[in-house]
Amino acid sequence: MARIDTEGFARFEAFIAGTGGTYVFDGDSAVRGIGTLLDVVRDMGLDPMKTADLKEGLFFLFNIETVHMPDLQGGRTILAPNHVSDLDAPILGLLHPRIHIVSKNDWTNNQELRRFLDIHYDLYGFDRASIQSLRALIVDAARYFNDSDENRHYLVFSQGTISDINCNSPARVSPIAQKIALRTGVPIIPMFIEQPSIDHPTRIVFDGPMNPTRGEDFGALWLERLKALQDGLDPPARRPVLTHRHAHNNKPGDPFF
Repeated sequence: MARIDTEGFARFEAFIAGTGGTYVFDGDSAVRGIGTLLDVVRDMGLDPMKTADLKEGLFFLFNIETVHMPDLQGGRTILAPNHVSDLDAPILGLLHPRIHIVSKNDWTNNQELRRFLDIHYDLYGFDRASIQSLRALIVDAARYFNDSDENRHYLVFSQGTISDINCNSPARVSPIAQKIALRTGVPIIPMFIEQPSIDHPTRIVFDGPMNPTRGEDFGALWLERLKALQDGLDPPARRPVLTHRHAHNNKPGDPFF
């Protein structure tokens, strides 16, 4: 796909280079990163304040390819992708106009970010270290699905933080998606996303639905499904470039970032 030769694109390239190619943003850097990204979309002649234009711009910039994507207009699902960058949710949240996204509080509590994010996304702030927050999330999910019969989707990152599925222990995988499915009867759709890239295709691969039962090892089953999606790609899937801390948080008890 053609490169975008603009001043905004050059600034975004420099910004990503400053992250070591990890696409990880924290605090003020998230605001700067999103800001430069919006400049690139504007340079394409698109309006990043319009969701359709933002989707067109981001999907072109990151060479998005969807594989086995189901008809999201015709059902209700719990979307359970892997998590390899801070751009995962902004990209995946554009796949359908009604996706309720579980997001870390670092983003939902950032008022500068929210001024942009709330235009395009439906976010639910979550404290990953709090049992009370987990319980509230399950209630929120049940209300989200039960309050309407329309097609809508709930997106949750089962790893809980950016990491590599090839290194995760099953016990590190959160059972949130399983708990929501058991509470609502809505199936889980495992998804594999490659780390976004401006130089290579960024593939988003969908699996068939999971209908978990109580007592089964959801972490092991989810990892098995995700690795099969990853290993089925041709050419082979790119391994994510991670920060040191994200590359070493694969066991139960390791901190979330």
